[in-house]
Amino acid sequence: MLELKEYQRRTLRAFSEWEQALATAHQEYEQRALVLSRASLEPSADDANYPAKAWASLSGSESILAGERPHVDRYDGAGRSIPHVCFKIPTGGGKTLLGAAALERLGMQTGFVLWIVPSRAIYAQTRKAFWTRQHPYRQLLEFASGGRVKVMEKDDRLQQGDLDNYLCVMLLMLPAANRRKGKEFLRMFRDSGRYSTLFPREDDVAAFAALLETHPDLETNPSGTVKHSLFNVLKMQRPVVVLDEAHKAYGGKGADDFVAAVNRLNPRLVIELSATPNAAISNLLVDISGADLGREEMIKLPVEVSTSDGDWTDTLARAHDRLVDLTAAAQQLEGRSGRYIRPIGVIRVERTGKDQRGTGYLHAEDVREHLIGRLGEAPESVRVKSSQSDEIAGEDLMSPYSSVRWIITKAALMEGWDCPFAYVLVMLDNTRSSTAITQLMGRVMRQPGARRTGETALDRCYVHCWQTGVDESVNAVKHGLENEGLTGLGQDVQTSDVLSVEPRVIERRPQFRDADIFLPKVLARRDETWVDLSYERDILPGIDWASLEVPDTGDHRSGQREATEQTISVGLDDDGISTSLTRRVGMTADNSVSIVWFVRQLIDMVPNPWQASRVALGYIGALRAEGHDDGEIYADRRWHVNHVRESLAAEIDAAAQAVFVSKLRSGDIRFDLEASEPNFKMADTFTYIWSEGDHTFEYAGRPVQQSLFDPLFQNQFDSDLERQFAFYLDEHEAIDWWHRVAARQSHDYYLRGWQTDRIWPDFVALSASDDRAARLLVVDTKGEHLAGNADTTYKEQVFATLEEHLSGADAIDCGEVKLGPRGEQGRFRIVFHQHQFDEALA
Repeated sequence: MLELKEYQRRTLRAFSEWEQALATAHQEYEQRALVLSRASLEPSADDANYPAKAWASLSGSESILAGERPHVDRYDGAGRSIPHVCFKIPTGGGKTLLGAAALERLGMQTGFVLWIVPSRAIYAQTRKAFWTRQHPYRQLLEFASGGRVKVMEKDDRLQQGDLDNYLCVMLLMLPAANRRKGKEFLRMFRDSGRYSTLFPREDDVAAFAALLETHPDLETNPSGTVKHSLFNVLKMQRPVVVLDEAHKAYGGKGADDFVAAVNRLNPRLVIELSATPNAAISNLLVDISGADLGREEMIKLPVEVSTSDGDWTDTLARAHDRLVDLTAAAQQLEGRSGRYIRPIGVIRVERTGKDQRGTGYLHAEDVREHLIGRLGEAPESVRVKSSQSDEIAGEDLMSPYSSVRWIITKAALMEGWDCPFAYVLVMLDNTRSSTAITQLMGRVMRQPGARRTGETALDRCYVHCWQTGVDESVNAVKHGLENEGLTGLGQDVQTSDVLSVEPRVIERRPQFRDADIFLPKVLARRDETWVDLSYERDILPGIDWASLEVPDTGDHRSGQREATEQTISVGLDDDGISTSLTRRVGMTADNSVSIVWFVRQLIDMVPNPWQASRVALGYIGALRAEGHDDGEIYADRRWHVNHVRESLAAEIDAAAQAVFVSKLRSGDIRFDLEASEPNFKMADTFTYIWSEGDHTFEYAGRPVQQSLFDPLFQNQFDSDLERQFAFYLDEHEAIDWWHRVAARQSHDYYLRGWQTDRIWPDFVALSASDDRAARLLVVDTKGEHLAGNADTTYKEQVFATLEEHLSGADAIDCGEVKLGPRGEQGRFRIVFHQHQFDEALA
């Protein structure tokens, strides 16, 4: 199963919650319409607008934004309400992945999906992903449909058998979806022989009349017969529409026309994926910020901006030196960890056309010659990507066998191109326009493997600008981030001349330099030694898998569709259709539900196959006992798998917590303030990568006084809340010292709980006052919008458990500081707002 990030899980939970509310509202509408029809009455417009009622019913939900703004109504060509929602996901956040996952949550095994994209580049990228069976997008569609996916283009033949037996996903570009855009769209209205089985025979007058009665808004020929057009096929099938990069369609003057064009297709549901939604058009379900992506290690931060005047070759030389340094750091990383990264530079020039060289503008070939002839790059390492020449076509840029280090372009990479190895953006077009930076920023921000390296240089990205002022460049980059939906990252844009970036050794303040300061670590007993707690080695083996309860069957929508013959796909033909063995996927040859298939969906969560089988058998047995036959269970199998996984996740987390607490109490897990290793020993110094413009951290015009290390800098803090809390600590008379933890840095402090990931608090401090003994303070700060989410709840539980255990211990030396008696040794808190500062230290 694909492992999703927390914000992605949050998005899908919100979507499921909305979908359930929509189903309830629709059912209530149909019941009311039935009662009214018996009295020869019609439901009111308000009654028929069930999407608005579903939206209103979710007001106050912690997980979604419904209720915070009025519902935007839409109606199709037949006057029916169209349910539509928008996922606000920044560039690099996996919009397409979430779109595919949303279809999977809908349980679409057969039927029609219209996937609309804004450009040829994104069209080609999406098409390749959907055609590649190993790709996560395709796997989600395969899983939803039972291995029967047909990826289509608008000129492909479509038959009734396809719709009955496949999940048909048709890709369409924006120009083809908007009638005002010309001939591409007009082709959708033409008669065609590709859809003959979807319409009655032309001589069957009664059937045509019945068709028009059911679908009165179909387009007809002058003779009165219904056009055999793709447009009419879409109106009849009422597809689920996924609008990728929706802001491309809704951002211009033709936004209303495009909305009307989509509405005329009679969609049963519209899912919009957008980095910068149009609030007047879209119903915003979730709002994921750039800071969310930063926390999940999806993007490289900070962004270092360097500017230079003089000749363009000077700017290129500096960028080249940067890439050389990054390559050396990547090679060292590979030597230590085996993790492969090959940093790539992306260069924007003024011209790329064959006949445009020598016209007074910087040409791609000028840059190529300089990189090879003057800077020593190998010819095969420098490629040009333009509308006329695509020298990276078909190349796997992530492969160790690729030699690409530089890509020169003008506009061809502005969208639809993603390579996490791209680290350096070089702007050599001296147009002084921020548009190019705005459109190219997202190309260099993706973090390789969505996981930080721990190497400072490889966890950030770089922009080099030629003949552009520092402020102008920084503002352009910030604007570019906002345009990519990467909100909340203004503090992560740093000015940095290549020669003024330097490592600085930061020391403790003089009064703390001779002190051995130890902080408690969560340690596990391993034979006769103590080591860092490992989830896999110390928690998982302690879970009693036999005690896992079979989940309740839940309030599922039984028998959504009949079980149909499916195939186990062993390859793809030229049309992107899964082929080979014919049978019902998820079912055995004798038409009973396949336990093996069900277990495979659980084995990543329940590593004991016997117990996973017991859970699957028990759950399917409970469904049968409720009267559901195998066909119904098969039809809803994806819903059942998700339901069982969600139930087991909560149960396994509770079991892991119980193992953690039990071992903590028995002494097999240790958490104390013993002043010796393997507890964490605070370093005497650490290295900070300082850059020009990064000012010392000051409060009311003076540097802070009580920090353990000095000096501190503005860029060591990620949010205003963190800065405010640091000022609060520094002013508090009871604080002896405080320290800003550098998350995910090898030299700094972290905690562990009963899940896999480390917990990096934002602050540790020591409080000391005359009327009570010293006490350790561990604090994490979070914005109020994160209160109540799964990650925050987990941290709160871990903090409470560790505080309770630490406070029950005897007084222990913490280096040269004597901590107090029971109940006074430590406080672990999460702070969401400034008014909680006093409570954290109370």
